[in-house]
Amino acid sequence: MNKRAIATAAALCGLLLFLSWFMSARPLPKPRAGDVRAADLAPRAAAPRPDDAMTSAAQRPPQSGTAARDDSLRGTDVDGGVRLDAGGRLVADRELRRLFDYFLARLGERSPEQIRADLLAWLQTQPQLDASALAEVTRLFDRYVELQRASATLGRSSDLRADLQRLRELRERELGIELARTWFGEEQDYAEQTLTRLALVRDTSLSAQTRAQRLAELDRQQDPQQRAVREASTDFQLAVAQSEQLAATDASVQQRAQQRRELWGDEAAVRLAELDQQEASWQLRLRAYAQAREQLFADRSLAPEQREIRLERLLSDFSEAERRRVLTLAGEGLLPR
Repeated sequence: MNKRAIATAAALCGLLLFLSWFMSARPLPKPRAGDVRAADLAPRAAAPRPDDAMTSAAQRPPQSGTAARDDSLRGTDVDGGVRLDAGGRLVADRELRRLFDYFLARLGERSPEQIRADLLAWLQTQPQLDASALAEVTRLFDRYVELQRASATLGRSSDLRADLQRLRELRERELGIELARTWFGEEQDYAEQTLTRLALVRDTSLSAQTRAQRLAELDRQQDPQQRAVREASTDFQLAVAQSEQLAATDASVQQRAQQRRELWGDEAAVRLAELDQQEASWQLRLRAYAQAREQLFADRSLAPEQREIRLERLLSDFSEAERRRVLTLAGEGLLPR
């Protein structure tokens, strides 16, 4: 799959990934070494080409020193871009949101303030942007980040379609109908279709022939590019959506295993169960840290230096990558309570 198709798949996956990760008080996910088994259900990026080193520096995100070596986006081209109309005014199109998403992919590695500075540094390498355009881009970036924060407070329910509607209404309130549609319309439509597909797959009242016919009707409603992306990504989206519903209804381990076997087969059900265990372990560790941290801040007998030493000791139980994620969650006020 080429880079553009991968980016399109990522955008169309955005809503369901958002519901399953960001709304459960975690940063937006990025591929990590420990996620290899989960990636069996997800589209994979092409390996870097030998000529990638020849790409212009203006196409790359700002990098320096140790931060560059640890950067998950190191060696990648900046995705998305900034477009101006004939009058030199900023066009707030889908490419602009893709640019924001590209830089925000570092959440967990870098603080929101550092990410904003990275974006500004890159924007200043773009000769077509004057001071007015730069100010407008950063204003929209700040609105986008605030929208993501507001979205994280919506909570979730067992009704993913109702969650989608509440998220749509929030976006339209915060951005206006036109900009919300431009930035999120395609993936919201796609999410609706994905939820419809999931409902059809789980509807035991349908015969196999009727189910196949209705799924084919949904396919015909998509253009060829959407169908190609769906073939590469929908299994992962459906797996995420199914996991969300199972979690929201407090399904038992046995119920999860049975429903996943019916939809995906034995091997995928085992992989998804392993992901459940990893997620549960992470949440337990995160809650334990949050409770201990809250107790430290409530202890008025501690001097600031003592508190810092004990906070550092709490973080020693996390790996370096986990530590960055924990600190980002703490900085954003998103630690579990």
